[in-house]
Formats: sequence, structure tokens, C-alpha cells
Amino acid sequence: MTMLIGFLVKKYSCKGLIGFNMNILTIGAIIKNGRTACGLTQKALAEASHVSRVTIVNLERGKVGDIGAIKLAEIADIIGTPMFSTGKKMDFVKITLSNINTSYKKSMSVSDLEKFMLSGKIQPGLEGQVMHLIDETPTSLVAGAVKQISAKKKFNAKLVWKNLAQVAAEIKSPNKFWNAVG
Repeated sequence: MTMLIGFLVKKYSCKGLIGFNMNILTIGAIIKNGRTACGLTQKALAEASHVSRVTIVNLERGKVGDIGAIKLAEIADIIGTPMFSTGKKMDFVKITLSNINTSYKKSMSVSDLEKFMLSGKIQPGLEGQVMHLIDETPTSLVAGAVKQISAKKKFNAKLVWKNLAQVAAEIKSPNKFWNAVG
């Protein structure tokens, strides 16, 4: 396993979570910083990653037992901090838009997505894309887009999550994640 991680670090210039001297305290700090940067609560991150809030609390404190690499990778991906990275910056807004614009006559633009996330108001003709964003888009993409738009617009990411959770409640989204965000 150590050889595999070492190979991946050397081959891909890993700038994600896995490094040569990484320990659970450092990983916990990275998870906490990433979670707060994208405006998620511990409860919301736990719901999105299918672990208990206690697991997230313990992970952030560096006191988690055996969490497993796959679960840790899932948690890291949700907050936009992948464990293994090629060093290329991901454009979460562009990826999210390509995901939600599938099969619609009218496409949602970057400006449309920004307006929606910052205001929580659905523009006429974009209802399908919003439902797709809320109900079908992977949480990791939404979190990355929230983080990216919040930074670009200098807007509190927690308020973006509140806007999204409010819309999810209005459209009666079956996704339980949104209950944890509100």
C-alpha cells in the first residue's frame, strides 16, 4: 500500500490529501478547512458522505479510528479537496453546468447559475436545470460550484447553501441531504 501511494504521489505530483508525511491530525485540519470554505456544516457533510456527524467531528479533531481510504476520499471529494490530484484546478461551475444543461432547449449560463445560487430565485425557463441541480447533481459538484461562486462573488457560502436548501424545500426534493443543510 505504501508503495502504491508513493507511486501515485510521484507519478501524479499529488497535491491533494495524500502526501509523504500526512497524518490524521493534518488530514482532519484539511477536511475542516475545506468544509468551512465551502460553507457546509458538519451535519450536512455527514449526510452527504453517509457517515455520522460524530465521525466528521472526530475526523476534524484527528481522533477518528478506522475510517478507510474510500470513505475518506468520498468526504474529501465532497468538499472539493480530492485525495489524489493531478494539480489541475477544476472548474466546478463549468462541470456543474454541463451536468444540469443536458436535454434542455435553453441552457443555463454561468451568470444564470450565479444569480440563482446567490438569490435562491429560479429564473423562468430554467426550472428543469434547477431541479436537476437539486435532485440529481452529485454533492461534490454542487459544493465545488458553491465554493467557486462564493469566492468569486465574495459572498458567504453558508448563505448560498441556505438558498439552495430553501429551493429544495419549495420543490419538495426527496434528497435528504437538503434537510441537513437548512
